[in-house]
Formats: sequence, C-alpha cells, structure tokens
Amino acid sequence: MVEPTAPLSTLTHRNFIHASPNETVSEVARRLQAAGHRLVVAVENGEPVGVWTGADGRDTPALVPAARDRLLGDVMDHALLVLPAGVTVAEARARLGEGRVTYLVIRDDQRAVTGVLRREDLEGESSQPAATNTARPGQDQPDQRSTGDHPPESDHAAALTTGTDMTSPPDDTRTVPMPRCEHTERFAQFHALLEGSDDLCGIVDAGYRYVWANEAYCKGHGIPCADITGRHVADVIGAEHFARIVKPHLDRSFAGEPQRFETERNQPGLGWRKLLARYFPLDVADSTGRHVGAVITDVTEIREAEGELMRQFRLLSLAGRTARFGGWFADLETERVEWSDVVAEIHGMPHGHSPSIHECIDFAVPEYREHMRGRFAACADQGVPFDERLEITDAQGHRLWVRVLGEPVRDERGRIVQVHGAFQDVTSQRENERELRKLAHITHQSPAPIAVTDLDGRIEYVNPAFERNSGYTADELRGQTPARIQGGNTPDAVYRDLWATITAGHTWTGELQNRRKDGSPYWEYEVISPLTDDRGQVTNYVAIKQDITALKEAERELSRIAYEDPLTGLCSRNGFARHLQRLIDQQEWPELGVVVIVDIVGLRDINDAYGYEGGDQLLYEFGRRLVTQAGEHGYVGRIGGDEFTLFLLPTKGESLHRRLTRMTESLSAPLVLQGHEIEIAIRLGYTHLGDRQRPAQSLLREAERALFKHRQEPSAPWVAYNTSLREEMKQRIELTRELRIALNEDHFELHFQPKVDLASGTLVACEALLRWNHPARGLLGPDVFIPIAEQSQLISPIGDWALRRACQHLREWRDADLNPVRVAVNVSLVQFQTGDFASRVRTILDEAGVAPGELALEITESVFERESEALLEQIRALRDMGVRLSLDDFGTGYSSLLYLQRYPFHEIKIDQGFVFHVLDDSFSRNIVETVIMLARALDADVIAEGIESAAVSDELQAMGCRFGQGFHYSVPLESEDFQWLLEQRSPLPLSQPLAQ
Repeated sequence: MVEPTAPLSTLTHRNFIHASPNETVSEVARRLQAAGHRLVVAVENGEPVGVWTGADGRDTPALVPAARDRLLGDVMDHALLVLPAGVTVAEARARLGEGRVTYLVIRDDQRAVTGVLRREDLEGESSQPAATNTARPGQDQPDQRSTGDHPPESDHAAALTTGTDMTSPPDDTRTVPMPRCEHTERFAQFHALLEGSDDLCGIVDAGYRYVWANEAYCKGHGIPCADITGRHVADVIGAEHFARIVKPHLDRSFAGEPQRFETERNQPGLGWRKLLARYFPLDVADSTGRHVGAVITDVTEIREAEGELMRQFRLLSLAGRTARFGGWFADLETERVEWSDVVAEIHGMPHGHSPSIHECIDFAVPEYREHMRGRFAACADQGVPFDERLEITDAQGHRLWVRVLGEPVRDERGRIVQVHGAFQDVTSQRENERELRKLAHITHQSPAPIAVTDLDGRIEYVNPAFERNSGYTADELRGQTPARIQGGNTPDAVYRDLWATITAGHTWTGELQNRRKDGSPYWEYEVISPLTDDRGQVTNYVAIKQDITALKEAERELSRIAYEDPLTGLCSRNGFARHLQRLIDQQEWPELGVVVIVDIVGLRDINDAYGYEGGDQLLYEFGRRLVTQAGEHGYVGRIGGDEFTLFLLPTKGESLHRRLTRMTESLSAPLVLQGHEIEIAIRLGYTHLGDRQRPAQSLLREAERALFKHRQEPSAPWVAYNTSLREEMKQRIELTRELRIALNEDHFELHFQPKVDLASGTLVACEALLRWNHPARGLLGPDVFIPIAEQSQLISPIGDWALRRACQHLREWRDADLNPVRVAVNVSLVQFQTGDFASRVRTILDEAGVAPGELALEITESVFERESEALLEQIRALRDMGVRLSLDDFGTGYSSLLYLQRYPFHEIKIDQGFVFHVLDDSFSRNIVETVIMLARALDADVIAEGIESAAVSDELQAMGCRFGQGFHYSVPLESEDFQWLLEQRSPLPLSQPLAQ
C-alpha cells in the first residue's frame, strides 16, 4: 500500500500513445501495436479528452470490417479527471468525490500528459503502477506468455485471423482458433448478408477491375451481375468521376489506409443522391497483391433528416439561450443529473458535466436549500410535481434567480425512476418585476402629477400629486375626461393638435391652462405619450405634468426685465425692436416714419461730478423729454448707457427737418441737478423708413451707423443714414475680411522709428510701428485698419502678432551681435480685457528668448476709461516681470492724476499735437511743461513725439525733455534699414536722411 502523501505519479501508467479523436480505430490500433503499448490518450486542441485501451470498444471490435472505420472519439472513454503532476495520492482521492471518473490523467507544468491511472487502481490503493495490472475486476491475471507491455505477435496474428480487437490487452482476451468448417459456414453467412444488403458492395483488384459486386451494386449501375467481374471501374462509374473522386481514395486504400468519404452522384431514376463510401484494404491469401472492398450507402434521406434535426436543434438552442431556458433529468438509481448545455451555463459549469442530485440542490442559497430538498423528495417519493422560484449561486459565486419545474417519470410498472423538468434563469425577469414595482412606487410618490387614460381619454389612474394639484380625488376623476379640469382659456386648436399627435402614435408636449376644483386657474406643462403593448398596439395614454404657474409669473417678470429699462421705465433695446416689429407687421409699412437714436455727450463727466445718482436722474429726465417729443403715436426706448431711441411718425403741417430741430432744442435744454444747472449736449442719427421694407433690427443698425458718423463729424446737428454710409459699412466689412486673411497669411510687417537722446542724437530705443502690406493697395498705415480691427475683435490677435514679431527681430539682431536697443510695441486695451495678457507676454518672451527688459509696451491713456483692479493687476505684473511701461498720447484722452499715481509707468510720451506747436502756441507749450514736471514728480522719463525740426528739439531740451522721436531724426524704417542703423550706431539725424 502506498502512503497517502506519496506522489500520484508512482501509480500511473506511462506506456501510452497520443491520438486524435478524429482518427479511425484501425489507424490507432496499428500505431498502438507498433509502439508496443496498451493505452491511447486522445488529445484535442492540446487538451486530453479521452482514454482507450481497446477493451473500451469491445462491443464493436476494431478490426471487424464493419467497424474498422469507427472514429476513436466514438469508442473512447470520456470520463477523465485531469490533475497536475505534483498532486498526492490523498489529494487525488479527495478530488474524485462522487463524479463519474474512469481514468485519472496527469499533466506536467508544460501541460503535457505524463501518466494515466484507472480509478479502481487508485481506490484499491495498489502499490504497483497501473501499467502492471490492467485486468478488470473478475478477470484472470495476464497469461505468463505475455511479457512486457504488449501482447506477443502470435496473439496479434490470431486477432487478425479471427477479427478480435487486437488493441485489447492480452489480459482481457484469449485467442482460440476456429475449426475450418466453421470458417466455411461463417463465410457463407457473410456472403448471404452482403448479397442481400441494400448497400452497394464490391471488391476491386489492384488493376481497378471488379472482382465481385453484390446485386444492389450492379442494379444501381445498370449492369447484370454476370457481366461485372473483370470490368474496369472507370467503365462502370464514368472516367471523370473515377479519376477525380474514386481513384485517389482507392490508391490510398491499396496503400493500406481505410477510406471514408461522402460524395454526390446522379443516380438513374433517383436524381442526385448523397453517398457514403467506405473502402477497406483486403489482403489476399497466397498472393502478394491486395484488394479493396467497398461499401457504399445512400445517405440522402439520413442527411436530410440530420439537416432538419440540426436546424430544429439550432432553433431550439437559440430559443433556449435567448430565454435562458433548458431541461434536466435526475436518475434516481444512479442519483446523477443530466443537464442541457443552457442549464450547465446557468450554473457556470462546463457542458457535459453530470452532477449528483445532492450537488444540484447545494447550488441553492442556504435559505432555499432545505425547501428544495423537500420538494424534490416529495416528487421522487410521492410523485408531487413542483414549480419553484429560488436564488442560486453559480460556480463563480454569482447569485441569480431561477425557476425550476419538476415532475416524476414512471416505468412500465408505475414506479418513479426519474424526475425531469425545466430550468430557467429569471434574473432579468425578476429585475424587470422589481423595476416595475419601483416605477409604481416612484409614480405614486412622484411630485409630478401623472394620469393614465384609455384610448377615449377617460381617466383610469391619477397619482396623489395629481389629486393635490387639481383638488379632485382619484375617485372623482376616475372615468372622467380631462375636460373636468380644463380652464377654458386654451385655444381649441391646441387640443386638436394634441389629439392628432397622440393618436398618430407620437408624443405631444405643450402648455395647458387648467382650473382647480376651487376654481383657481393654474398652468401646466404636459408630456402626453401613447403606451403600447408587446405587439406595439396603443392601449393607453400617459400624461406627466408639471405645475408651471409660478414659472409663468416669473416669465412675465423676466419679460418685463428683458424688454423694459428698469431705470427709466422705457423699453430696452429688445423691447423697442419687438414693439417696432409688431407695429410694422400689423400695419402698413410706414414709409414716412423715422427711427432716431440719440446719445448724451459727456455722461461720464456728469457721473464723476454728481455721482451716479445724479447721472441716473439725468437719464430719467432725458427719457421723459423724449416721451414728450415722441407724441401719441411715437415710441421711445433706452438702448444703452447714454443712448436712447424713438420712432417718429410725421406730424401734419411740420417737416422732418423742423421736427428734428425742435426736438434737439428741447433735448439740449439745460437741466437742474442737485441745485445746479447742467448743459446737455447730444448727438443724433436717424434713418428714414422710405419704400424699402426692412426688419426693426436693421432700422436700428442704420440709425446707429448714422449716430456713429455724427460722433466722427459732430459739427452737423444730426446725420441721416444714406447709401454712402451703407457703402462705408460694406467697405468696413470687406476690410475686416481682408484683415483676417492678412493675419492668417502673414501680410503684416513692422517698421521701426528710432528714439534718441536729444542732446547727443544717440539711438536709445525704437518704436515698432505696424504696417499692412495689402496685395492690391500697397503698404497701409495703422490709421487705415486699426479702427476696423478694434471694431471686429481682431485687434487682440493682430497686437499679439506685432508683439511676437518684434521679439523675433530682437532675437535676430542679438544673434547677429548688434547689441539691439529696447523695442516699444503699442498695445490695445482689448488685449488686456481677456485677463491673461501678462502671461501671454511672458510666453512670447520665452519663445523668442528675449529678456523682459528689452521690451517696452506703449499704452494709450484711453485705458483709464475702463480702469479696473484686474487691469491694474496685469500692468503691475508686467512691471514686476521687468517689461518697461510707457503711457502714450498723454493729454489727448481721459487723464487722471490719481490713475497716474496708481499705475506704475516708467515713461510718459507727450502727444505730437502739443510738440508740433510748442514754438508757436502758448497752450501747447504750457501742456508740455506741465507733463515734464508731472513726469519728474512720478519719477518717470519723458519722450516727445513728432519732433520735425532742430528748433523744436532745442526748445524741448531747454524745457528739460531728454528723449524724443520724429521725422527730424528718422522716419520709420524697414527692419533691414534699422538693422543697418544698429550696425552703424551713428548719431541722428544722419547727414543724408534714409529714404522713406
């Protein structure tokens, strides 16, 4: 007896061969004999799937002609238990359990089979390897003639003679020669059997000529039996079929390989038939030659039946897999259960697994296990069928719900011998049921009113929220139509559209006004959908509602806010446009009407002087004046901070010119604020409606363009919109389009104007000035395109381009060892408004490899019009970075000493308008002196712009200004010319000025 801890490999049989389950038994038997072994391990896709000893196929002897073509997979034993090489005897016994196992197969770490052991050898605790004793219980031990692991040749010879299974171990089968008379009798029996067979049987020699054929063969080919012998096969079956199909198989059979194949033949009177052909090599006594015997079976009906069965099987299998539904039966004698594949999959077990009844019940979770054990016992003992829903745990530990049905199966004597039934995974179904319960609960608890009606609109169900919202109970509403709660104010067309939509099978959404039981109206937003059954037929309508009464009230308030100016009570821009559009749509086009836009000049100054309260009072009073001017048929709105609009219709007996004059005089009249009389200046633009119809928004835009023109030309009392303004607009649009192209295709370039030390003419810095190299109009200055860029939101990307290109030039000059001077770049207020300008400057400097101190940014004082903490933070960040900051055009815009104190500018540039007249205008001279003193107080440098003569330069130096720029020293230079200037470093102005 071996120790339980001993390796199982000490008991295993190692003398075996590998084979495919698709090989024939005769092929495997021949290989087994050649190897001198007893066992065959069938392997498919690298996995052991069966074991065969020859005795396993004893019911169909391997070498009997009718069984030679059997496949190994048909006769081998499939009941295997595959174990790793290191398993012990005790572990192997524990793994056996109650499963149906005949052989244990051992595999090493590379998954190769290294040994085989019969179950009874392990259970009998044999201390010898299985290879030494393969006799079945009750059989004699091997004859002493048999030595080694295979039977002697004499035994094989006897097996060949008698037709016994030569692959069976010699322990199992003894060979006894038959008397000759018995051979003769047996031959006669076989001959009668073959002659009477419906199969087509024949024997051919090595020359492909018939030796013998049965009556069915001769009849099938239309040849008398007496004429078949000696004829060539090709003459009987046709040369083409013989050469293409039959001869290759005959040749392989003559070589000793049995053949099995199917073909199709057009049989006389029967049409195309499917034929199963089997060829067997036959050795001829007293001859070195070999014959081939053929058995041909018409399998047409079988294959058709198989095809239909397979189709039905696939349909049933598909249905079972789709519904997760399968069958099972339990044999009460063996206590084993057979499952369909679907049932095995539900349990997470492999196909073909046959558990015990006890194992099956143990799949149930503990709370259902004993109940199911009792139900099964009642069915098996008393014949009580069962239909149960329970929860199981599959082999992977997943919990799922199943439905199990079982009923008894009785034998002919009425005894219960089996229990069979059906098994279905109902996890999804149970989830659906749970979801339905959940939805029912949600519907009942939902704060949204919900109603269900039949196809005639009669109410079948309302939830509590519906009862609360309407004031009616469910009993009061059941059987009624929604007309019970209708408010009477919803147009009939809405209800017609509702019914047309839902009866067509679509969902309707909309707003309805209803009335509660107490008579109070309320608004509801409703979604009404058809409810369909499994066939897609509409059975009900479902309405889900939302009380939007408060929302409607809020919308009215929002509408007032959106369309009304809260300060003056006049219409906002949207309100004015909406009212004007309604007037245009509902009446004839008012050809003589006029749309006017007026703005108040200097409102910011008034706000600074009198506070925002004073400014608001001014706006309110100004609005009242406009209402008076509009008259009974006019209309007034406030469309911006200081902009108002009004629609005027002609007054009988008064021209438009006279009316506008009277209106401007009235609107410009002084107004008393906080005890002070304030002079009011206005600008006015208007458009005449004329005979060309346009939308209200277009009329407003035309009046705005006229106002914009008036701002540029304030000397006129007003400006009327005309075709020239339209052309200017078109040109502005076209120029905007071309600017975008120029930006994308790099049509811009920078010119550089030197900044000098006025005393020595030394070059100390330069200003980068943007130029547009227009493909058609040539080189354009910034005064042509910068205003358009600012209006079209292109100023920021164009400004960033100029900044990046200036830094690239700086880097190029430094790489050329030219010791470049600081470059100043003009920046726009718009570039600051994104909030990340300082970080963009840092990125550009880093990309170009330029130090912050080499860059200066010139910012116009108009920046103070949008003064904010965010702007101040960005400017301080630039200064902290080391970028030089210059306040440009000082004295021409909105100036504030407080802002100059807060903002950290390094230098202040005096606008050229003052510099140009410093010699002949005392006011300009005083401004220049004031700026110079102010710069000293702020510890900032002063740079004078627009120096065009030596006399102006001398006067500026005398006043204390050290630096300047202008045509007297140099015009703006292209980058190549300025690079030459850096190379020369000559004092400016040069004796021969550079060409412009």
